Amino acid sequence: MLYLKKLSKNDGQDIYDMLQGIESNDHGFHNNVKDMPHEQFTDWLRKNADYSNGMGIEDWMVPGTTYWLFDDEIPVGCGRLRHCLNENLRKNGGHIGYAVSCPHRGKGYGNALLRLLLTEAREMGISEVLITTSKDNERSNKVILTNGGKLTSGEIDEKNYYVVNIKE
Repeated sequence: MLYLKKLSKNDGQDIYDMLQGIESNDHGFHNNVKDMPHEQFTDWLRKNADYSNGMGIEDWMVPGTTYWLFDDEIPVGCGRLRHCLNENLRKNGGHIGYAVSCPHRGKGYGNALLRLLLTEAREMGISEVLITTSKDNERSNKVILTNGGKLTSGEIDEKNYYVVNIKE
């Protein structure tokens, strides 16, 4: 069974190990845990849990929640959902970022991860979700289209901009 689980300050070795399978910059998805010493992981979890509540965010940031995609009891991917956008994120990021750990790619997890993140966005009251991806990231472009993304006319720095309408 596939499901999302919110990042917790108490997440353990299984999450840390899964994140080692995602590059530090995986087609624009930033994974600061890649090659991070395990001793720093607890602080990273605490800081990211605070971001979900709008605490400790810098001027350029907005509140955002990190989720883990699980297949039964095995974490296979990571997604981030920003609760709102600022001008910088409208141009360079969007509401959602996601990545599947390398050992689990090509199995449909990307589609499931984005679908579940869109459900979370709807529950937060977000009705129009912006998602950006590199033009050359064929898998991500396909995943976004499969999940209702409509390519907008805007294109900057080799990125595609998609809008997904997710009204109640």
